[in-house]
Amino acid sequence: MSEQKENFQSINNTEHADLCVKDFSDCHHLTNTNNSALVAEEIADMAANCPVVFLKDADSGRFQLSALFGLTPNENLFVNEKGQWLGTYIPVNFNIKPFSTSSADENSEDWLCIDVNSPNVSKSEGKRLFENNTESAYLSQMRQQLETIIDASVQTEKLTQELVNRNLITEFKLIIEGLTEEPEVIHDLYTINVDEFSYLTSEDVFMFHEMNYWGPIYAIQHSMKQFKKLVQLRNARYAKSKIKLTLHFDKETN
Repeated sequence: MSEQKENFQSINNTEHADLCVKDFSDCHHLTNTNNSALVAEEIADMAANCPVVFLKDADSGRFQLSALFGLTPNENLFVNEKGQWLGTYIPVNFNIKPFSTSSADENSEDWLCIDVNSPNVSKSEGKRLFENNTESAYLSQMRQQLETIIDASVQTEKLTQELVNRNLITEFKLIIEGLTEEPEVIHDLYTINVDEFSYLTSEDVFMFHEMNYWGPIYAIQHSMKQFKKLVQLRNARYAKSKIKLTLHFDKETN
């Protein structure tokens, strides 16, 4: 049985007065989720588990700080066959499901959305969104949680833009041997450009210290070692098709 496509709707007490949200009993719903957006506060915890990279939106050209959980599309090596999460940290972006935010004005009532097709949305079980036509304590709590995430996302976007402005983000490729007869190359992955550190001005260095950017920067850089962990997890899961992984960085020439 295939999963229903996500259908996010702005929450209101007319259309969603009788909706409830059940807690997830396991992580089976994340089995095909290859990556997750992150906020800066999560980088250190996430980098201790998996690679933290920047993914580039093909349409906007914007970079999204993300955690990688697999080496191929729709692969999550951190969810086992029992639906257990194998890492020591799970992203905030997963914990807020089935809620999300829209691009609407955050001061309006309709920026908070819910995936009405989520298996955890019900009309009979779980925590109610509304009680007596009024927002429930549960929904108010989720609203506050997402407001915090929105604020953290703004700060994360600022960090990312500061890195872009100083050429501190560089592309790399994954070359995977063993999936097919020919090596498979995965593009459009980005990480910290350490070669540009020496070109930072003293003002840049000081500002990064003031903004507490150096911790996240080094955590992202060091998380590249976690690609070895992804290979180990995949080879343990698919013992008959072991792979070998190489990271390739394009060095610019002037």
